[in-house]
Amino acid sequence: MGAFLRRWIGPLVLLLVLGGGVGYWFYWNHLAEGLRAGLDRWVADRRAEGVDVRHGPVEVSGFPYRLLLTVDTPAISLPRQPAAPSWSAGALDVYFQPWNLRHVILQPQGAQQLGWNAHDGRKAAVIRSADTRISVRFSDAGHLETIATDVHEMVADGDSPVRQAGRLQFHYRDNDGQAPERPKDSTNLALTGDDIVLTAGLVPIGDTYQQAALSVLLRPLPAGTTPAALDAWRDASGVIDVSRIAFLTDRLRVSGDGTVALDLNRRPEGAMTFVVHGADQFIDALTAQGRMSEIARVGLRMAVSALEKTDKEGNRTVTLPLTIQDGIVSLLGFKLFPVPPAY
Repeated sequence: MGAFLRRWIGPLVLLLVLGGGVGYWFYWNHLAEGLRAGLDRWVADRRAEGVDVRHGPVEVSGFPYRLLLTVDTPAISLPRQPAAPSWSAGALDVYFQPWNLRHVILQPQGAQQLGWNAHDGRKAAVIRSADTRISVRFSDAGHLETIATDVHEMVADGDSPVRQAGRLQFHYRDNDGQAPERPKDSTNLALTGDDIVLTAGLVPIGDTYQQAALSVLLRPLPAGTTPAALDAWRDASGVIDVSRIAFLTDRLRVSGDGTVALDLNRRPEGAMTFVVHGADQFIDALTAQGRMSEIARVGLRMAVSALEKTDKEGNRTVTLPLTIQDGIVSLLGFKLFPVPPAY
């Protein structure tokens, strides 16, 4: 019996390996055909909903380690939505792992064209980047759990608020009560960036940032972005918890947190606390947006100077409370500038 095993063990192992390889090849091709059919169903379903979806030839490749769905000249627009957003690109690569179809990676190729409606007309932007990757994860039940976008060396033309960035990262996470910090029917959003240049005059603090970060928790998640949906969110005690807001320039370092909601006139209202290094520049930038008199500006500077302290690194820092109430932004009780309705 031992001689028999020694004689046939090698061929048996080879046969098992070949059989497994052939089986995996059939499995991979089954998944590839399923992807093609799934894309066709998704396009048909979206078109039935009034979404305009177009694309060129579709190719599936990547055997044996992955499934790569390459969609040529994809374009999508949502004319029934309030802002009528649209997007297109030269191509879109969609990556799947055969052993984990709940995780998808999308990689747009070429320039991306964006369009949307604003109160003063149709807007458009063209975004180019060295690399853009979007990671999407689904639960076992097929529900969207997280989206993570990573953009390198971005340059934008047209109406984009961001003109260029060394790197931009965006994260979305859907919550369903998994933990106390992830309450039911809430959403985490986070945005970080390096070497950012914004459209001139967009933000009172300045146009160029070495680093910037914003992390918020939406409670509950709005049903949409229409005025009616946002009013309903406000009336349901909707709130935005800002767990982190931070930015760094060559002369200014600011970090803070707070809470923001909407008042009955659709204006932001809330309170935030900022830790500021470079308070003079911070105050100058904020007061330049309003109609504060020179006497009030001097009074605010004196109040801030009295509160400044020296940290362990020898930097002068100050903790400043900022409030938004009745359509007015105030710092230490000094009124800075008005806030218009959000929509």
